[in-house]
Formats: sequence, C-alpha cells, structure tokens
Amino acid sequence: MEQIVLFAVVRSALYALVALGFTLIFGVARVLNLSHGALLMAGAYGAYIGINLFHLNLYLSFALAVLATALLAIAIYKALVRRVSDSPVLVLIVTLAVAFILQEAIVLAFGYRTQIIPPPIEGTVVIAGTIIDKVQLLALAVSLVALGLFWLFIHRTRFGRAILATAQDPKGAALVGINPDRVYTLTWALSGALAGLAGLFFAYPGGIVFNMWVNPLVISFAIVILGGLGSIPGTLIAAYLIGFVETLTFYGGQLNLPLGPSWVGLPSLFILILLLIFRPQGLFGGEQASS
Repeated sequence: MEQIVLFAVVRSALYALVALGFTLIFGVARVLNLSHGALLMAGAYGAYIGINLFHLNLYLSFALAVLATALLAIAIYKALVRRVSDSPVLVLIVTLAVAFILQEAIVLAFGYRTQIIPPPIEGTVVIAGTIIDKVQLLALAVSLVALGLFWLFIHRTRFGRAILATAQDPKGAALVGINPDRVYTLTWALSGALAGLAGLFFAYPGGIVFNMWVNPLVISFAIVILGGLGSIPGTLIAAYLIGFVETLTFYGGQLNLPLGPSWVGLPSLFILILLLIFRPQGLFGGEQASS
C-alpha cells in the first residue's frame, strides 16, 4: 500500500501541472485548447533537440524548452485563436488542427521511433520500503514548486490580479484599464510553460514519441471536467483523485483486484464520460479561475 500511495502522489502532482494550464485558459479566456497536449510534447522534443542537435547542457536545454513552449503557445493564440475566439467550435477545430500539425512535424523530423532524453538525475532511493527513481521524486518536487509559484504569481502580483479580474469580468477589467488581450497572451504563455515543464518529466521512464500528447490531453479533460471547468482549486483536487485512481488501477493486481497496467488508461475516460452525462459542471461546481 505504501508503494501505491507514493507513486500516486508523484503521478498526481504531474497531472496537476498538466491540467492547470488547460483549465487556466478556459477560466480566463473561456476557450478549450485542444493543442495543450501537443504543447507538452513540444516541450519534451524541445529538450531533446537542445541536447542532441545543439549539444547544450541538459538543464539549459530544459529551460529553453520551457521558454520555447511558452512562445509557441503565444504564437498559437496570436496567429490563430484570437482570430476565431468568438466561436468556441472554431477554436476547438483550430487548436486540434494545430495538435495534428505539430504531431506530423515531429514525425517528419524524427520518425515514429521513441527518442530518449537523459534524466537530470540518476539512481533510485528507498522510501518506506519502496524503490523509486530519483527523477520521479524530482518531478514531484518541481511540480509542487511550480504550483506554489503559480499560486503566488496569481494572488500576489499585479499581473496575477489582472488575470483574476479578467477571469471574473472581462468588460469590467477593461473599464479599469486592464488590456484583456495582454492578459490572454500572458495566460497562454503561462499555460504553455506549464505544459512544457510537464512534458520534460513525461519523458521518463519510457522516452518521447510522436503521439505522446494524446493521453495528457485526455487526462486534462478528465481532470478539469471532474474539478469543474475553470476552477483552479477543483483542478488540483481532481488531479489527485485521478492520479490515485490510475495508480490503484495499475497496481490493482497486488491488491487482488481484476486490474493491471493494461487498464490504466480507462479510469480517466470512464470518469470523463460519466461526468459529461450526469454532472457536466463537475464535482466542484464549475467555479472561475479566480477561485
């Protein structure tokens, strides 16, 4: 049981990092960004390019990959989403098309083979009798620090308060001198950076591949629907619920349950379908991003 709890905490923190950027854009700009998973993939491949093509330091490659993903998210908003933001359906189509374009670009550049990124830290440790990779613990620490810094930014800075004001009332925010387009640009940048950061750790232990964006997108959907669209607190709680359910599914055989690794992708889909049918506003009531 200690093993299940430990791995669930690590998985859930990473899921929270993935889903936070997704729900942030909806909470502020009221659009669903279906390219979010592809931004995660872009972060992972950005690090791979920095390390293997430009022979940069591992940590510098990671930092530049996160920055590049934030800039890519801004480009998607400025060039495409802003032009169709009045139509939610067009936003869905455009962002999904972007995801497939990025996937095909990866296939053209790197083929269908799985690529490996060297871990920033190697080795294992034993915690409560459970062997865990140090890179997983690093992922947990980075996720928690990033989430904490995000909370401080939103609640303790002028730019963060502008985001909260725009999320609550875009017209009212504009009347007091806040430029909504700047806020939306900043929101997309933050979302892209969070996705890129998560992508770096989704590379372990199996490596990166051209379709690695699909599962994180499904997970993000399940989490934000469960937590309530636009609710940041709900997203964090839902990430841990989903993370624990998936970990329990993965290790179900150890608890004499008819579950196992081959079932691990089903809980998110099952929860997503049930919530869309019976409680589309989510368990936490679809609060705003300012919550």
